[in-house]
Amino acid sequence: MSYFSGPVNPEDFDEGYSEENPRKFRLKINLAIFFVVLAALSTTFAANISLNGGQKKEFGQGIYQIKACDQWVGIGLQTAAAPDNAYVGTVKLYGFDPRLCVGRIFRIKLFQSGSTTPLDLYLGKGATSGTDTASVLSLMDTSTPLASSGYTSSAGRTAYENWAYDAVTFVDKYGRNGGYDDGYVAIDYDYPTGVYSFFFTYPRAVAALVTSVTIESAKYN
Repeated sequence: MSYFSGPVNPEDFDEGYSEENPRKFRLKINLAIFFVVLAALSTTFAANISLNGGQKKEFGQGIYQIKACDQWVGIGLQTAAAPDNAYVGTVKLYGFDPRLCVGRIFRIKLFQSGSTTPLDLYLGKGATSGTDTASVLSLMDTSTPLASSGYTSSAGRTAYENWAYDAVTFVDKYGRNGGYDDGYVAIDYDYPTGVYSFFFTYPRAVAALVTSVTIESAKYN
């Protein structure tokens, strides 16, 4: 079953908002894509991704509003460890409350200056065998509402923390739910901070080229 059986066309996703031109925001659209250009980072990326000893480094974070869920989230990018330290290896989602977004799918894309085509992001599973290049990180808030989920407190964690750990999965470019780890993308949830991290085994987006990020949201069937 494809989780994109509803909105598979980009036009089905929410219209975007740009800090550079807020007049483009269409109020008649109920759900919105909020677009923030990280202009301040564009002149400092080269220095920010100069790594010592192959260590990972976080080099940028934009703040985005998910209109449909009435919440603000942060998106952080982190370079991979050597020998892939020129690439974006991790995408982090800060401040995301899955209780507000049950039944929605999100698409995160990275862009370079002057281009409307998203950068290749990672290698994932192919349609039948082998690998295929993905330019979108698609996330699903798939869990049932917390109140009816049956989760309880355990191991020093609240019922919400245990529920939130399972609430978000990812979807590959063919609409298949990859769960929490398919060997190409892995998800981690940090209980104390509530930060979701998405790791790419084979990253493909060159960090020095990234100047903007978009996030889209839509319902899924």
